[in-house]
Amino acid sequence: MKLTDRTIGIIAVICLIPISFGAYLYYLRFGQNGLNIFLGGLVTLAVYSTLYRENPIYRFVEHIYLGLAAGYGVVIAWSEVLSTQWYDPIFKQHQWLWLWILPLAIMAYFVFSKKHSWISRIPLVILSGFAAGTIFQGFVSQYFPQIQDSFKSLRPTIYTLQNPDPSPAAHILSISGAINNAIFLITLTSVLTYFFFSFEHKTKAIRGYAQVGRWLMMIGFGAIFGSTIMTRFALLVDRMYFILIEWMHLGHPII
Repeated sequence: MKLTDRTIGIIAVICLIPISFGAYLYYLRFGQNGLNIFLGGLVTLAVYSTLYRENPIYRFVEHIYLGLAAGYGVVIAWSEVLSTQWYDPIFKQHQWLWLWILPLAIMAYFVFSKKHSWISRIPLVILSGFAAGTIFQGFVSQYFPQIQDSFKSLRPTIYTLQNPDPSPAAHILSISGAINNAIFLITLTSVLTYFFFSFEHKTKAIRGYAQVGRWLMMIGFGAIFGSTIMTRFALLVDRMYFILIEWMHLGHPII
């Protein structure tokens, strides 16, 4: 029997009476912390109800979450950005030059005017320029050192399998380290060959080396996907621990 949204909503409203009574008992026995745990368990079950199908209970909790997130975002925007970086420097520290931002902010609201909507593009262009410079600076500081570190040595300095001092400042390369560098360079050059489209891969050697890069990418993507699945399972285990141990008290807490 497939339940309709109206039926699920009626069942949820009817269940509010025993739920409220259970929350009151939780509060009497465990205090405010127990009430928080009780409400957290209900919200967790409400979110997991979407595994059956989307329903009014899930949408209700989703709307509450979005409302709380929006309110929290407004508070953070004022307390962490507008207040500390604009209002306080101007009206408390008397740094009046920051007032030049106010006309730009007002210009952005001209986007709601059909006649003067072009004015809203002025602050957009200025912000885009600032963002482009910031992104390029971040790109240089993040990726240029990676390009520099990709030039690795393949000649070991000591002929032992383990490095006695693994710190980079020691400049010691063991046999195992040289093998790791070789694997890294093969992966780097083969993947670059696979994505190098300036010339056609005519020779069998280049096609084979590009195919090696493709297989190595697939291995890397598989490892990333497996790590993502393990992370999701870790979150699921944490929620199940919360439901079964902290909420339903079916076992002893792990200290």
